[in-house]
Amino acid sequence: MAIQSRAGNMAPPEVYASLLVFLLMSHIPKINPQTPDDTKKLLTKLFTTDAYNKAVRPIDDQTKAISVSIDFSLTGIIEFDSQKERLTTSGYLTITWNDSYLQWDPSNYNRTSAIFIPQDNVWKPDIALQNGVSEFKGVGSSDLLVYAQNDGSVIWSPYAILQSTCKVDITYFPFDIQTCSLKFTSWSYTKYQVQLIEGNKGIVLDEYDESSIWIVVGSSVDTLQELVDATVVFSMKLKRKPLFILLNITVPIIMLSVLSVCVFILPAESSEKASFSVTVFLALAVFLTIVTSTLPQNSDKVSILSVYMVIMEGFNTLTVMLTLFQLRLNFRDVDADPVPSWLIKLQTVVERIRTRRWKKIQPAAYTQDGVLISGPGNTDIRDDRTVEITNLKVLPPKDTDAESSVTWKEISVAVQRSLPINAISQNLLKVWGKNDIVVS
Repeated sequence: MAIQSRAGNMAPPEVYASLLVFLLMSHIPKINPQTPDDTKKLLTKLFTTDAYNKAVRPIDDQTKAISVSIDFSLTGIIEFDSQKERLTTSGYLTITWNDSYLQWDPSNYNRTSAIFIPQDNVWKPDIALQNGVSEFKGVGSSDLLVYAQNDGSVIWSPYAILQSTCKVDITYFPFDIQTCSLKFTSWSYTKYQVQLIEGNKGIVLDEYDESSIWIVVGSSVDTLQELVDATVVFSMKLKRKPLFILLNITVPIIMLSVLSVCVFILPAESSEKASFSVTVFLALAVFLTIVTSTLPQNSDKVSILSVYMVIMEGFNTLTVMLTLFQLRLNFRDVDADPVPSWLIKLQTVVERIRTRRWKKIQPAAYTQDGVLISGPGNTDIRDDRTVEITNLKVLPPKDTDAESSVTWKEISVAVQRSLPINAISQNLLKVWGKNDIVVS
């Protein structure tokens, strides 16, 4: 029957739409919001009526194992004490399992499909860090809650500060990469009662706050099935940021290594020659102490940097001994203590080798008085009996037969020239831009 107005005309379409909405709303059932009474009723049913007991494994067939899935979310690396081989991290676990005794019909409790329950009121696996270094205790605390759903699924997310052992490989310090593991196990149950399995994500880094010393370059997760206890191992690869070590330790050590060679540049008459070599030795000893205090005290792995510093310390020890020996020879009195013949022969051999080497650079011939009779370039014989050829100063050959004229100072110079390290010190003079090379 059509609706007509008082004038006999048909009603407008808006009237029909309003009537349709009214009829539909009248047939929609009334929805009541969930109240605290619904949750209380559900908890009473679970823990009083059904007499839930947290000491009983929540599975109908007690001969089977409960499958427990574990994920680990890393939030930060607090400290990595490489000397004590201890890693301190922060994060939380996401542990899920199915509890057959925490199931209900949501329609009976005003569509309550999930509730939060204190963790101490329900059964949960006694998961603990197996390779921890602090006191042994399970993860979680009494203040935490578990999230239970009507189908029996339980989600537990305990947060923890974890201190674990980590074997350190310091071979390539400070460019080392360390692999550390977190081993979680169900301490009381075996894998026949509780089977721990790895989650779908492994180590989650979504909330990770990057460390100023270490970079997480990789991670993995594995389940150890060959053991009696159920164990899940989370592994992470940590790469050290080397900038701090390079600027404060490595670069100064290299500089000291260069300075240890420069001691042969100083003449024997210098009063600072001995103190300079000793100072470099002590400086390297200080840096060796700093590096040793940073690295773990073990003999399984040795740092290449430590080996290099020990070698440099041995080299500087030899340098100090040679310097003191050279100074001892330089200041001896030839009148009171004549030069032995075997040292004169050593000085003669060194001079001959040196003369041959300079002849290859500037071939020349001399008279017995040291006058240049052949060879290119302008010559100028000076009072010190040196001959200048272009920019090269060459000392005329000495009369090797005059043994009585050899002094202890010449022996000291010959000892220094016989050292291979003397060539390096002479090359340093060239690097520093010295135009006139004086062979003395």
